[in-house]
Amino acid sequence: SLAHAGVSAARNFGMSKAGGDYIMFADADDYVREDYVERMVRAMESDESCDICICSYYRVIYDRLFPIGRLQTCGLIDRKRYILNTLKDPGHHYFGVLWNKIFRRRLITENNISFRDDITLGEDFVFSLNYLRYTRKVRVIDDRLYFYCYQRNDTLSRIYEKSLRDCEMEMCNRNEIFDSYVSLMKSTGLYRANERRIFHYWIVFYIRQLHAMRHEYHWTDEEKRCWSNEMNSNSYIKNAIAMHGEFSVSVEKMLFYLTETGKSSIKNLVRIVFNTISL
Repeated sequence: SLAHAGVSAARNFGMSKAGGDYIMFADADDYVREDYVERMVRAMESDESCDICICSYYRVIYDRLFPIGRLQTCGLIDRKRYILNTLKDPGHHYFGVLWNKIFRRRLITENNISFRDDITLGEDFVFSLNYLRYTRKVRVIDDRLYFYCYQRNDTLSRIYEKSLRDCEMEMCNRNEIFDSYVSLMKSTGLYRANERRIFHYWIVFYIRQLHAMRHEYHWTDEEKRCWSNEMNSNSYIKNAIAMHGEFSVSVEKMLFYLTETGKSSIKNLVRIVFNTISL
């Protein structure tokens, strides 16, 4: 039974029953442009070597549209080049999600690509990484065809207080995601020349967690101490800090804190304006 089996099981079941040439995904809270499927299929069929197409999108925050910045050069690009481009920000929605992409069903079935049900974070990205092993070229189009509803008045699921256990599970999941990322980099011969950049993933995670402990998590001092110790004992984080150096990490931490302070001020202003307009 699929009851309460989770999103990965549901997607795997859906793919097993799917027909046709292509597979696409969408999240329940979101919506698309009327010509979303047509444009994505047309882009895929414009070149026989294209095995995946990616479109741009809007973030929808309190019913306001915010266009995503361009992270890729548009056009038909080589798989290795696309994989290298993920190093700009591996955790970005643009690379990690499924809903701005279209896949060839044949590649999925022939190579037994499926969603892992043993991770609860980043399963979309792991699926995409596994799929990229078998692709030839990637087409990127600048059309904003998808509307990602990051936050709406009637949606509270994205706002919650993380517990220490949540963070521990997240780090375990990130270990698995990173293993898949490194595996893809090695299989394409890109790992050795880009190892330092690849491990920067953990610097970003580490700094964001330090900031969250100070400004977001309402934890006891003991919980904060425990989480700090767990992060500092993570082999990936230790290797990342060793590669980049303590001074470099400290500078990046300071810059991140300054940026987050600015973002917080802007978010508060948006809330004030939105509430004023709603009155």
